[in-house]
Amino acid sequence: MYRFLLLVLFALVMFASCGPTEEEQAQQQQREQQLQNQQTTSSLPYNFRLEMENLLDHYFDLKDAITSADTDAARDYSEQLAEATFDAPQDLLEPEDQGFWVGVARIIRTESENLVEEDTIEEQRIYFERISTAMIRMVDEFNPVQYTLYLMECDEAGIGDNQWLSREEEVLNPYQTNAGSGCGEIEERF
Repeated sequence: MYRFLLLVLFALVMFASCGPTEEEQAQQQQREQQLQNQQTTSSLPYNFRLEMENLLDHYFDLKDAITSADTDAARDYSEQLAEATFDAPQDLLEPEDQGFWVGVARIIRTESENLVEEDTIEEQRIYFERISTAMIRMVDEFNPVQYTLYLMECDEAGIGDNQWLSREEEVLNPYQTNAGSGCGEIEERF
C-alpha cells in the first residue's frame, strides 16, 4: 500500500512538472494576443503591409541620422526611403486606399529628394518634418505594423508640426534646435 501511494505521488509530481511554467504560459498568451491583434488590426494585404514595415524601417533610420545630426547618413537614408515608396504593391489596395497611398508616397518621395539636396542639418530637418507628417498620416490610415508606434511632439522645436514617429517611448527629438534632444512627449500610440 505504501508503495502504491508513493507511486501515485511520484506520478502526480511528474505530471505537474511536465506542464508549462508560468513564464511559458505568459509567453503563449502573449503570442495568442499578437496573433489576434494581427487578425483584427490590419486589413491591408500582406505584401503591402510588409512594404509599409520596410518603409518605416527606412524612416526610422533617417530619423536616427537626423537626430544625431549626421547629414551624410540622412542623405543616404532619405534616398532609400524615396526608393522604398516604389516597392509598395498599390494595385493590391482598394481604389480609395490607392489614391491615398499615391498622394502620401508622392510627398515622401518629393521631400526625401529635397532633403538629399541639402548640406545643413537645419535644412534637412525642415524636409524631415514634412516626411514625418506624411508618415504619420500613412500610419494613422493604414496601421501597417503589429507593434506599438509612438507619435511624439515637441512644442518648443520651432519647426512646422514638431511631430515624429518613434518605436520607443524614450524621447529623442530629431528637431533639437534650441529645445534639446529630450524635448517632447508622447501624443498618441498607434
